[in-house]
Amino acid sequence: MGISSLSGSKMCRGASCDFADSTSTSKDAKERSASMRKLLIAVILCVIFMAVEVVGGIKANSLAILTDAAHLLSDVAAFAISLFSLWAAGWEATPRQSYGFFRIEILGALVSIQLIWLLAGILVYEAIMRLVNGSGGEVQGSLMFAVSAFGLFVNIVMAVLLGHDHGHGGHGHGHSHDHGHDHGNSEDDHGHDHEQGHAHHHEHSHGSSITVTTHHHPHSTTGQHQDDAEEPLLKHDDGAKEAKETRRRNINVHSAYLHVIGDSIQSIGVMVGGALIWYKPEWKIIDLICTLIFSVIVLFTTVRMVRNLLEVLMESTPREVDATRLEGGLLQMEGVVAVHELHVWAITVGKVLLACHVTIEQDADADQMLDKVIGYIKEEYNIGHVTIQIERE
Repeated sequence: MGISSLSGSKMCRGASCDFADSTSTSKDAKERSASMRKLLIAVILCVIFMAVEVVGGIKANSLAILTDAAHLLSDVAAFAISLFSLWAAGWEATPRQSYGFFRIEILGALVSIQLIWLLAGILVYEAIMRLVNGSGGEVQGSLMFAVSAFGLFVNIVMAVLLGHDHGHGGHGHGHSHDHGHDHGNSEDDHGHDHEQGHAHHHEHSHGSSITVTTHHHPHSTTGQHQDDAEEPLLKHDDGAKEAKETRRRNINVHSAYLHVIGDSIQSIGVMVGGALIWYKPEWKIIDLICTLIFSVIVLFTTVRMVRNLLEVLMESTPREVDATRLEGGLLQMEGVVAVHELHVWAITVGKVLLACHVTIEQDADADQMLDKVIGYIKEEYNIGHVTIQIERE
């Protein structure tokens, strides 16, 4: 049985995929650098304020302030993950780490969350003991109010800092190249959607079966960067079109902005509690109630993060991709007979991969069917790394 190649078959000539972003333009590098500076400033401000809260919480004998500090630690972890994601976007994949180093952020996030849960558990235990035993001493409402007021000021500063990207939708990282294993290079359209086609086909004749294998790396330059698509860690959009709209701004900075807004609300809550205790010192139970409420908030915030992280490690189909709908869409294409071995997973949050076998009619043109399948997946789901195997009926 001989092995033959298709006439005009596409060849992969040094194509880089979404996991090797050394080909990013200088403009993208500058935008990424600006976002990294903002996130770095946010991390520094958070660490400073967290230290102030720890000292102030101990001196004021306020568990609510210490719980707020634990919540702030979760924000520091989230900011640091976003910062690392932007930094790692410039790393090239190696022969051993062929997908790059993106899963380091997943492991780092899990370690951070375990620490946060430990701290929150200790504070909840202490709050319950104080409630049961009626102990704990006097809570200084004035210091509690002052520390939380300072925290609100810091959050406002960070909101202004991070809100610049949030308010300018088109200014975020928008660069998604499309090296779509295709017939060479197609002309750029008005959306700057470059298709530098790189696909390799190997047609093997095994009796009556012909298999054409392709490898597709879409990087579309439509004003978005796959590197920054980290929002699913905090939020899941219902459709690919919504996801495309969301990624027009820097996802990492926007996620940090949402964290800051949540912190501001919590700081206001501590301020109100501190003001009440300041006014009526015997109402110190308010501090314990705030502690329990804020601990629950921390738990719910991090549980959602853990769920998403575990889904990545278990290589589950990302929530933003409906695999059943995707398969149905492929089956509706003219010339497609069957779809099997469909796998959709993520290397890290926002870095989605797909692989499947597509069986086509005997007289169908393999190249055309390949282009149709790739085009559908790219247009409907914006998946950045696709491997398709075309098989004859």
